[in-house]
Parts: sequence; structure tokens; C-alpha cells
Amino acid sequence: MSKIIVFSKEGFEGRKAEFKNNVHDLGKKGFNDVISSIKVIGNPWVGYYEKNYAGQQWVFEEGEYATFDDKAKFSSLKMVADDLDDPEIQLFEHVDYQGRSVTLSSETNLQNIDFSDIASSHKVTGGVWVLYSKINRQGSQLISFPGDQVPSYLPLSFNDVASHVRPLLPKP
Repeated sequence: MSKIIVFSKEGFEGRKAEFKNNVHDLGKKGFNDVISSIKVIGNPWVGYYEKNYAGQQWVFEEGEYATFDDKAKFSSLKMVADDLDDPEIQLFEHVDYQGRSVTLSSETNLQNIDFSDIASSHKVTGGVWVLYSKINRQGSQLISFPGDQVPSYLPLSFNDVASHVRPLLPKP
């Protein structure tokens, strides 16, 4: 069974709550903007800065996070329950799926294929993808689910910053 356990203090201390289903408003559970450490069992989870799965986001795969850079900023949580087999994403140089494009099916440092810091839109045909603003899985994240078609990164404050992408992988 997949679940996320959240704590109000670093090092798995303070108040705690366990969730097995999506939480669209952590405020209703008394955990808005107070999460400082996390344990994930099973499927990955996405923490969102805004309620209703909006705003900046951060993915947490199975494991323990005694501390993390974006602590105490989450307002909603969503479990990744999508099929992670056969990942595929198509990145486009310009908004509205225009300009040069590249189709990827595995983790890629976009600098290595001359596509770093230019992507402005994308389509996901398979898997769940994490786009990073810096190489080596660093910086801000944008998580995208199967079927997502994002015509412009401008409203997401992610335009021309994607430098690294990777699919979430299924458990062996």
C-alpha cells in the first residue's frame, strides 16, 4: 500500500499525519505550509505549493526525507498512480508546440543534445516526467503526467529553463 507520512519538524519530529489518498487542501488537515520532513512508502508523491494541485511542485519518490530545501511550503499532495511503463515526452523550442522538437524516452541532460534552456512547451505520451531547471536533477521541478499537453511554460515561470528531464520509473 502506498502512503506518505508528513511531519511538522525536520528529522521526522513534531506533529505527523499519514495520507493514502490525494489531499487537495492540506489546510483542512492542519498541515498547510508546515511540512518539514517526509516518509514515502510505495508510489511517488508530488507536493504542490498551492491547494488543488497548483503552483510550484516537488516529487518525492519512495524513501525518507529528513529535511529538504522546500520545507513548509506545501498546500496539497498528490500520489502518482499512473502507468510508468513506456515513458515518452516531446519537448518543443517555442510555445504552442512550435519550432525545433525532440522526443525522449529516458533520462536526459538537455545540454548533451543542445536543447538546454530553450524548451517552451511539451506533450507527454507516456509515463510521468520530471523536468528540472538545472542539470543533474537540480533546481525547480515541473512534473507532467500522461496525456499532459503544456502549450506554454510562461504561466508556470518555467520558460526556457528546462535543463534536465527524467521519467519516473516503475518499481522492479
